[in-house]
Amino acid sequence: MHITAERVSYLHEQEIELMMERIDQTCRPSSEKEATIVQRAVQLARQGAVLHYSYANDDVVVSMQAQYPVTVRLSLKDSRGVCSCHAEDLCEHIVAVAFHLYMQFHSLSDWLQEWRHSEVQQLALKISERTPEAWLSVLEKLTDPLRAMDPYESPNVFLHEAAQIGQRMLPLAPFEYEWKPLFELYYRLTLLDAALPYLQVNLKLITGDSYHYPEWQLSAWFSSQFENIQKVVQALGSRPKLFETDAFYEKLKEILRNVVLGHDGLFRERILTYLLLWNKLFTETAARDKELLQLKKETADEKIFTEAALRLIQNNQAELEHIALREGGERIDCWLPIADYCLSTDRMDELNTVMNTIYPHIANYYKSQVPIRNRSNFIRKMDGLLEEADFSGEERERLFATYGQACVPVYADFLIERERFTEWASLMHRFDVGFDSIDSDTLKWVSQKEPMAVIPLFHTFAMRFISEKNRHSYRRAVRIFKRMRTCAKKAGQLDFWNRYIDTVREQYRRLRALNEEMEKGNLNL
Repeated sequence: MHITAERVSYLHEQEIELMMERIDQTCRPSSEKEATIVQRAVQLARQGAVLHYSYANDDVVVSMQAQYPVTVRLSLKDSRGVCSCHAEDLCEHIVAVAFHLYMQFHSLSDWLQEWRHSEVQQLALKISERTPEAWLSVLEKLTDPLRAMDPYESPNVFLHEAAQIGQRMLPLAPFEYEWKPLFELYYRLTLLDAALPYLQVNLKLITGDSYHYPEWQLSAWFSSQFENIQKVVQALGSRPKLFETDAFYEKLKEILRNVVLGHDGLFRERILTYLLLWNKLFTETAARDKELLQLKKETADEKIFTEAALRLIQNNQAELEHIALREGGERIDCWLPIADYCLSTDRMDELNTVMNTIYPHIANYYKSQVPIRNRSNFIRKMDGLLEEADFSGEERERLFATYGQACVPVYADFLIERERFTEWASLMHRFDVGFDSIDSDTLKWVSQKEPMAVIPLFHTFAMRFISEKNRHSYRRAVRIFKRMRTCAKKAGQLDFWNRYIDTVREQYRRLRALNEEMEKGNLNL
């Protein structure tokens, strides 16, 4: 006998309440598997997957259309159900039926909110123990959804989940002002540890600014996490440590070490976080010596660069040079963040050591490891570091010769700085750089300093505009001719200029519109 959902819900209100209590106790929001069951059940209940109800003896038999037809037999007396999907105990179909009946006279949204909040209350109760182990246990449970996330999930899903974790973290923070920054640092590092596997897959090719909006969102989120860590570290470094926090700081070193050495990729962000904390929070010599001993026990490939970073903080240049000599410069991706840190902290001797180590390997690394879309940024960054490390112009030019076309903007700046204008013009010719691609101030500067060097370049631009054969382009060509006339006049080449412009006029005498524009321009001297 068929019966409506409202009738079933009315007749079995107490039994349905008991069923909902059983779901509340069995399914925990912190468990990915159990939370997924609840989430899918909510979707089924709200999307009309429950088709009709009927009675069979004392049980309620429910027909559903999920991904495939399903039959659920519900025994409301003992809050049990059997599903044709053959799942053990509670499955998403049984839970969906309970939700559908509960929705007839109650708010499922309110129940879901209380269900999620109950987990936060349990976490708050555990975190009140105030031990590093309790904090870490709670925060790891809180960030588990990011650890379990499919690396190829949409960035929007990742960002939404991260925002939800941030909201659930707020009521867990200690009330005392002195403890808040330390708890937030624990949270930020745990969040970073949970997010790194996902970010490593989605950001592994990001080294410049040429990427799509979802990648930009992830990169911006990642940068904001580092900024938040910086703020917290500054807050902690500006106040004396409480005696009770000693154990927390000891555990913090272990968490930090795991963030740096427990993941692949994105080494720059990991090592800069490590440098930040060891430079600002852990300043005792004994603590740093102990950390070096711990690093020697690690097996990660990048531990040697982490040791180099710690030697850098200790101002132990001799050991840094020893590591550089022993390890070599092939791992440019690991040495570069250390070089950046040297530059930002004005450690020029150490910067020179790092750059001399990697210099012989830059060309091979560039060709084999740097993506084409990021090569221009890489060249500019590398040349800037070499300049700061007092490398000679000849050494820098040897690298420019290996870079190819991607180096044109940087090499052009290099030549302009040294007032090598003829070579600059040749570079523009060699790589066929367009008129609109050259900075107007640069062209003006070259025209003033060495006018005859730029005339052949201007000629190429003018011919290109004439070949487009429209009046707008003719006008642009005439404007270039005027600039050439100024250069020739400045160089004292009046006869050359008049012969040149007459030759151009004769060559294109059939282009009436061009000749009209040239007559208006009064180009002869």
